[in-house]
Amino acid sequence: MPSKPRPITILGAGGIVRDGHLPAYRKMGLPVAGVFDLNVDVARQLAADFDVPVVHETLDSALAACGTNGVFDLALPPAAILATAEKLPRGSVALIQKPLGPEGATARRIVDALDARAVTAATNFQLRFTPSMLAIRDAAQKGLLGDIVDVEVRLAVYMPWELWSFIPHLDAVEIPLHSIHYLDWIRSLIGEPDSVYAKAVKHPRYANQADARSSIILDYGDRVRCALSLNHTYNFGPEHVEATIRVEGTKGAAHLTVGYLVDYVRPVPERLEIITEGGQWTDLRLAGERVPDAFGFVMANLQRYVAGEDAALDTDVHDSVRTMALVDAALKSSRIGGVVPDSV
Repeated sequence: MPSKPRPITILGAGGIVRDGHLPAYRKMGLPVAGVFDLNVDVARQLAADFDVPVVHETLDSALAACGTNGVFDLALPPAAILATAEKLPRGSVALIQKPLGPEGATARRIVDALDARAVTAATNFQLRFTPSMLAIRDAAQKGLLGDIVDVEVRLAVYMPWELWSFIPHLDAVEIPLHSIHYLDWIRSLIGEPDSVYAKAVKHPRYANQADARSSIILDYGDRVRCALSLNHTYNFGPEHVEATIRVEGTKGAAHLTVGYLVDYVRPVPERLEIITEGGQWTDLRLAGERVPDAFGFVMANLQRYVAGEDAALDTDVHDSVRTMALVDAALKSSRIGGVVPDSV
């Protein structure tokens, strides 16, 4: 945690703030100074439930109150981020909800707007700060896994897409809203892929939704196999539900059961197992969960970086633009399709 936490002003009072941001800040003692939402009644109820002292009636009021002494938490829809970024006070600090805009071109405009106003900003790619992912990256950086040669994400789970009313209006869903986390995390672990192959598909249960399932391959040449099989519509459980991530190296491997996806409504703890050269598979005891802990950790990194207590801003918006570009490439690949076999 930062040694001198800055007060947080939240812009947006939706479900992710109620379920992730505010429980994390409360748990970790990060002060929340105020909240603003276009729906004032929703903001007031949220403030009452979490003891937030001020509900701002206007965006200008929230911007003025926070200024450069606090931290803005932009929990906004992708389409609303650019206009808000263009209004942030010069020299302020901001955490911005993913995705960083609706697509890569807007993400670059957002970063340009932030740079023009000298705003220090991070993206809320909190998967990097999930305790299990922190442990995997630590093991990799210490060389315990050797050279990483295989990364696989495999899901056959039920995601209640109907909980989010805005989803049917989107041109793409699974990759920019869910898989974006895996793509960002994989980049942080093994670097930039040469290219991406992807296909996102619908499901009859969600006829009005652009897509609900994806298959993605990240091309790292012949050194790494990286595959993501993501089915969010499996509804025959709890039998045969799958939610696993596996990282394999030349000297060891990690296997993660992603507990918060096994049952989205009633999540269970994650289970991380690691084996290193000459050893046996071992369960690592994790401190915390992705929700809410990782939401607090990403905010803590931003505050510590601004205070000079952390050397690196892990989810710097300048890095997040590369994740957005990878998402764009995956969506383009999905539209183009595969190679048609020659007729016999």
